[in-house]
Amino acid sequence: MKRLKYTTINLLSFILLLIILSNCDKEMLLTEFTDYEFDYQPEIRIEAILNTEFPEQTVVRIDYSIPVTDTSIFNGRDDDGDWTSYEDVNGNGKWDDGEPLNDDLGKDGMSSVDNDFMEPDDGEGDGLPTNGEPHIDELDEIISQLHDSTFTVELYKKSTDTRVADFAWQTQADSMEIIENDETEVKEIIWFGGYKLTTLLEPIDYDEEYEFRVTKNSSEITASFQPEPPVNYLTDFFTMDNDTLIATEADSLAPIWSTGTNPIVFWVKVERIWAADSIEIISDHPSAPIDLQNGIYLGGDFTTLYFPGLYRWSVYVPSHNYGQYVYSSLPITDSSISNWRDENGDVVLGCAGSMAIKSIYVRIIKEVEKIDQ
Repeated sequence: MKRLKYTTINLLSFILLLIILSNCDKEMLLTEFTDYEFDYQPEIRIEAILNTEFPEQTVVRIDYSIPVTDTSIFNGRDDDGDWTSYEDVNGNGKWDDGEPLNDDLGKDGMSSVDNDFMEPDDGEGDGLPTNGEPHIDELDEIISQLHDSTFTVELYKKSTDTRVADFAWQTQADSMEIIENDETEVKEIIWFGGYKLTTLLEPIDYDEEYEFRVTKNSSEITASFQPEPPVNYLTDFFTMDNDTLIATEADSLAPIWSTGTNPIVFWVKVERIWAADSIEIISDHPSAPIDLQNGIYLGGDFTTLYFPGLYRWSVYVPSHNYGQYVYSSLPITDSSISNWRDENGDVVLGCAGSMAIKSIYVRIIKEVEKIDQ
């Protein structure tokens, strides 16, 4: 195996140490919504993100927005029957110290059992579902009430005005993992509906501009975007073992990737490969591209953050408008954030864009292993 080119690596390490990305969040009190409580009208929100490398995984979501004061949805009840009461271990018909509370944590959603500074709050350990407890008005109760499954969704290539993809509604289009009860930290799978790709008539061309068209009756909502290509991993600086990059803890910077276009941001997911059927997400974070001022943009990660072992790095490159939509601090109603327009030219909430995904395996070894080679 060839040795690493340390001079080049150190130079790139210095360049990429400049990577800084700030994520701007704005906090808002619920009381600030009171001006909208009585006249708020639900709006359509559309998120259509084309997966250019695996188009069949694309999901187009069309949902209605709701106010936080909507008591028909946020009704404070366990509508789907997944709330779990305390365990009456001794069978005396009441909760006693030492018995698991499960979801019966009271209105603040937290247990006072292991916290000497907390007093039991309303509903804790009473055997009844209480508003504020886990599995009351949770995501899987609410999300299915927001979907609109009655649209026609298509993708067109703008230069020729030809249809290149069709989408169809599926009740279980995709899923996510969440922790509903912070006390138990049990991960739950939440399914949501959406429009999935059924037909792709031609490959996606990164030099073309595309347009999503969402129609129902006489209404048409459209959004245009140009997809960004996936990254190229710069493997010449490292030892390769077939498709796996070999790096040491001391190498610091690995892997490194580049793209010849100007993405707003990279998104990086790092997974630890314990076994073929055991994969754990270790890190999931944004990373800013560095402009080398010659049309090349670099990104990278740091092996010093991880223990020795086998990993899979997946780098996601969003289209320019999608990256702006996710990372801008502007409101989602701003015309520069949402690229959806209705037949009257008015802004529709959401975003249409693309995401290019490319992965590489990286084996991190101890420095002594490299010397022994």
